[in-house]
Amino acid sequence: MRDSLFSHRPIGRPRRPVVKRQMREKRTAHVLIIFGLVLAAVEIYVIWGSI
Repeated sequence: MRDSLFSHRPIGRPRRPVVKRQMREKRTAHVLIIFGLVLAAVEIYVIWGSI
């Protein structure tokens, strides 16, 4: 009986995690893009250096 009472979301301040999650995902996407560009630049540098 107690488990069914506590299984519902508590009534309190409204939750807004979607905006925070979107901001975090956008930041992660930017970091991954920058990392990919840096990695590509290093690969090009290594390839050109070996010629």
